[in-house]
Amino acid sequence: MNNKTEIKKKSFQTLLLWIAGILIINIISSKFFFRIDLTDDKHFSLTNFTKDYLRDLRGSVMVRVYLDGEELPVSFKRMKDEIKSKLDEFKVYGGNKIDYMFINPTASDKKEVRYGIFKQLYELGLKPVEIDNQTQEQTTKTMIFPCAVICYTLEGKTGEDLHDTTLVREIGLNLLKADPQLAAGDEQNIFNSVETLEYEIINAIYRLSEIEKPKIAFIEGHGEAAEEYLVDICTELSDYYDVRRGNLNTEPDVLKNFAALVIAKPTKPFSEDEKFILDNYIMNGGNVLWLLDATSASMDSLQANGISAVLPLNTNLDDMLFTYGVRLNANVIRDLQCAPIGLTVNGYNNQPQIKLFSWDYFPVILSRIKNPITKHLNYLLCHFAGTIDTVGTNLPIKKTVLLQSGKYSKINNAPFSLSFEQISQKPDPNDFNKPFQTVAVLLEGNFESAFSERKGKTINGKFYPSTTSAKPSKQIVVSDGDIIMNEISPKGEPYPLGFDRNSQNTFKGNKEFIINSLNYLSGNEDLLSIRLKEMKVRILDKQRAQKERIFWSFLNVVLPLSVISLLGLGIYIIRTKKYSKKKIK
Repeated sequence: MNNKTEIKKKSFQTLLLWIAGILIINIISSKFFFRIDLTDDKHFSLTNFTKDYLRDLRGSVMVRVYLDGEELPVSFKRMKDEIKSKLDEFKVYGGNKIDYMFINPTASDKKEVRYGIFKQLYELGLKPVEIDNQTQEQTTKTMIFPCAVICYTLEGKTGEDLHDTTLVREIGLNLLKADPQLAAGDEQNIFNSVETLEYEIINAIYRLSEIEKPKIAFIEGHGEAAEEYLVDICTELSDYYDVRRGNLNTEPDVLKNFAALVIAKPTKPFSEDEKFILDNYIMNGGNVLWLLDATSASMDSLQANGISAVLPLNTNLDDMLFTYGVRLNANVIRDLQCAPIGLTVNGYNNQPQIKLFSWDYFPVILSRIKNPITKHLNYLLCHFAGTIDTVGTNLPIKKTVLLQSGKYSKINNAPFSLSFEQISQKPDPNDFNKPFQTVAVLLEGNFESAFSERKGKTINGKFYPSTTSAKPSKQIVVSDGDIIMNEISPKGEPYPLGFDRNSQNTFKGNKEFIINSLNYLSGNEDLLSIRLKEMKVRILDKQRAQKERIFWSFLNVVLPLSVISLLGLGIYIIRTKKYSKKKIK
């Protein structure tokens, strides 16, 4: 009895020790949180920037995802699971400040309820995609909204008078990053979309939570793009920035509070005083997005006269840009991957009609460069883009090519005549033998001043010395000023940036590139760096899966059951032998 009592006592003590150990581990784990991601591509891990941002989030966030329902195709069900997994990870670091729900916008039996939801989503810029569901009997179309609405609420004291207020903002977010070359439900599209989920969601929260926005300025006074041609991009940028416009006609310090400048398609020369103000801004850590034409190529002149002379365009910026490390060449890129133009021709019974022709002066660019600015960028449209050379051996300046023309490109050097006659001639691919011409370059580092050999400048009666030591700065130079300009409809209303009236296509890459560029220039590199996060693409080989279906079914179903059965039988035999021997003794 004493032995049995001692055994029970030891067993009870052991149980108490295990319970105490579990309690201690739980207490420690509640104080020191950690997670382990065993996937080799860190699929389930957030970046450090996202973790820190969510921990410090002031307001609360509700994410309504409109991707739900039994009728979802398999690829979109997988996308839904990935979104849920990502939002669960957001909740780990954001706690009660993050919440989400999934909604099926087509679930209601009432037509007016469904249409009400559709209208709300459309007003937020969220549009559905149609997916073909193929069965043995028929093919049906399913309308899916791969999108979300993110609502940000901040309660507390805001404003100069610190009044108690509740700030509520919301934004629509398209979650499907569709490649125009692929079907909407293609698995590659789903993978691309999943890969950018973290960036898209945290970027939307960042936009909503910013109360005091950084300032950016569009420079005027040199024939730059008129305000009506920048309406769409300025509207979009206003979600991130306090957007201003102004001339360079005051003292150099006027620019010191701006996060970035935009110089969009100037057509007249900059004065030396204005160049000095710009140079002073850059030397003090200022950032500039240059969108410049090096030639006078214009569709307005061509359509009015049928022929136009393309000449070098003098903006008086060449020496300045050369010092910083780039040269814009007075030429125009022609690319077989291009947008069309519409010309009037004689149709049936000599009735005039509009016919579309390929116009290789309008390159359509798809960037494959893995950079935070350009990764997963949609197609963008250029008009009469030129080439850019990187120059100089200034080692502190890092130069990164962002955009290039296609494989089949050629160059027309100015001066030359531009006319519609070439449209009737079928292009010879062998003539387009200048592939991948540089259209945009990112420059980063400590730039040398363009006025380093001068003591300074007298502006408005006051002398300003040249800056000899520069602070780190960033510049992006693009050899096409039209890349930022929206077109105007016959009614005088602005089209979306990237909308092409001839093809009726919207090249979303134009807007994405400008926004990403300014986000990068204004100091949001950590936010943009999330775009570089990659997942390994593991797309199912459907033909092989069908061919080897029986083998894999056996491997995944029959084999595990067989192993468990054999293991159970082995344990039974061993126990039978063991205890039968004890009984005999």
